[in-house]
Amino acid sequence: MKFRMIVMLVGLLILIVTGCNREVTMDEQTAEAYVQAQGYKVLKHKGQITAYTLEKKTLESNPYQQSWSVQKHEPDPYFGKEVTVYGFTVANHPLEQIYPSKTNVSIMLCEGKVIGGNSFPENNGKMIRVGAPYSLDGKTLEEVTGMTYIEWTAYWKQKYGSN
Repeated sequence: MKFRMIVMLVGLLILIVTGCNREVTMDEQTAEAYVQAQGYKVLKHKGQITAYTLEKKTLESNPYQQSWSVQKHEPDPYFGKEVTVYGFTVANHPLEQIYPSKTNVSIMLCEGKVIGGNSFPENNGKMIRVGAPYSLDGKTLEEVTGMTYIEWTAYWKQKYGSN
């Protein structure tokens, strides 16, 4: 009788725990695996941050422009395609050497593949960006592109028609 009661309680506990967990998509699993492959320890899942269809017009908006400014690859191959962004709070990130806070990373996926990401220090436990993001590995726009911000802005405006 006691054994049955324990089995029932364990079963109930499993149902409660699994029922309270949010569903993790394949894309989010891909993003998490990528974060871990970079050597970062995932402390918290933020889930899907945003999803958008990438168009030249999208790149005129400051948050998208800044996010794409620290990527290793240009956005052109992804025009007309949906980009989904997943967020994580991580440990073992280079920004921890600069800021006395946790680090958040955002991973961009398109058609199930990681196409980039960025990082920024956590602000009082919240995923709030203050200033421009860093590359996924904590580099500035200048370090990623080899250009000053003014040079990069002129290049971006010429190529994508954005202010």
